[in-house]
Amino acid sequence: MIRSLLAFAAVAAALTPAAARAADAAKPDDKAAASAPKPNDTKAEDFQRVDERQPRTGMPLIADKLYPMQFRLELSGVFDYSFNDKYVQHTGGHGALAFHLFDWLALEGFGGYLIGDETGIVGNVRNDGSSAKRLRDGEPCFDGEPTCEPQLPDMWMTTWFAGADVQWAPIYGKISAVSEYDLNFQLYALAGAGAEGIQRKLNAGVGAAAFEDGGVRVSANYGIGVRLIPWKYVALRAELRNYNGLNPNVQEHESRDEDACSNGYTLIEGADRQCYPDISNNTMFQVGLSLLL
Repeated sequence: MIRSLLAFAAVAAALTPAAARAADAAKPDDKAAASAPKPNDTKAEDFQRVDERQPRTGMPLIADKLYPMQFRLELSGVFDYSFNDKYVQHTGGHGALAFHLFDWLALEGFGGYLIGDETGIVGNVRNDGSSAKRLRDGEPCFDGEPTCEPQLPDMWMTTWFAGADVQWAPIYGKISAVSEYDLNFQLYALAGAGAEGIQRKLNAGVGAAAFEDGGVRVSANYGIGVRLIPWKYVALRAELRNYNGLNPNVQEHESRDEDACSNGYTLIEGADRQCYPDISNNTMFQVGLSLLL
């Protein structure tokens, strides 16, 4: 019995150091597992630092404009195209010279030339309207109009034009086209006055046409525009501008109508004949390139 106990004690004593060594070997792995970062356990150093682009030297970030306009001359070449035309249409171009008194205020003078033509509606009237029938049948219209023209308002086409306007630009901003480039722009409204040379097309017989010179028409212009400034000395302009002026009298086919309305055109409204002044309305889309000095 005593021998059995002594043998058991000897075996236990021999196994105890081996178990202790195995436990010690497992502890470093447990510590490494405990110290390993969890999936959401991130630190500020783990993110990449991105330096923001610094403002240009000597230029406040918000307050000042990259390309100030005050005291600068602007020389522009502009292409003109009319749209939303009812009876006549125009295409042409003009040049302009502007001086910017302030960043938000400029004075501009302009002048150019337009090529005008009648729209398809007028062509149908000339071919099938009452004036064409009178002309074909040899029936005279009013004595003052031997060619028997259509009784339509706003039939005068602009040839040359010149004028001046004031531009007010309350909005200046930037468009971040790409991360390293800012496209500066200026929104403005304009209003002014000028003069236009005008003419109209006449019936001169079958298959032929002539023009009547209408002299000079005083006009007012107003509109809105945007000026894109990609570089210090270059700008792109786009404008939507309206021109209005008083046209000469529309000669009526009947003498009674001409006597009742000698400075405009007659419009029948129900049983009444009303007389209205003939006001031209030319809406132009204008786009051009400017040199800033």
